[in-house]
Amino acid sequence: MSMEMNEKNMDLERAIDLYGNALYRSCFLMVKNKEDSEDILQEVFFKYMTRKKEFASIEHEKAWLFKVCQNKCRNFLRFHKKHACVPFEEVEQNIVSNNYESVEDKEELEQIYNLSSKLQSVVILYYIEGYNIEEVSKILGISVSATKKRLQRAREELRILIGNSKEELKFEY
Repeated sequence: MSMEMNEKNMDLERAIDLYGNALYRSCFLMVKNKEDSEDILQEVFFKYMTRKKEFASIEHEKAWLFKVCQNKCRNFLRFHKKHACVPFEEVEQNIVSNNYESVEDKEELEQIYNLSSKLQSVVILYYIEGYNIEEVSKILGISVSATKKRLQRAREELRILIGNSKEELKFEY
């Protein structure tokens, strides 16, 4: 095995260790299916292995991976037109780290499925993955103001879907 290939394998292992779980969660929340999420994640890491350029920084690498993952999920949804309901129990079992303990939290998480893919992406990255607004805007390749506007729209839609007042909604910043 060549030295270059060995380095790429080490880079891949490091990227999977650092970002694999977060990418899987993000993907699963969008496509709502374990097998499809795994397939998409495999495509993301294949693209990572076959890229031509090196990354300027770890932040650039992370943003690139999340952007590719989001794009692959959107393409999957666009071409497969999957809008099937998945029982929330299956979602709970498949999300690697589930920080949602109360029934209200779970109900809010379920309602993310009813948002558009643009709003889902922002909500998942900001609230579920814990990125700040600037990081979300870099990952999605949109301005900070567009990110804030999407978060505002997502909160408004979630508020309507859940039927709670602003004080009761957990998805606030």
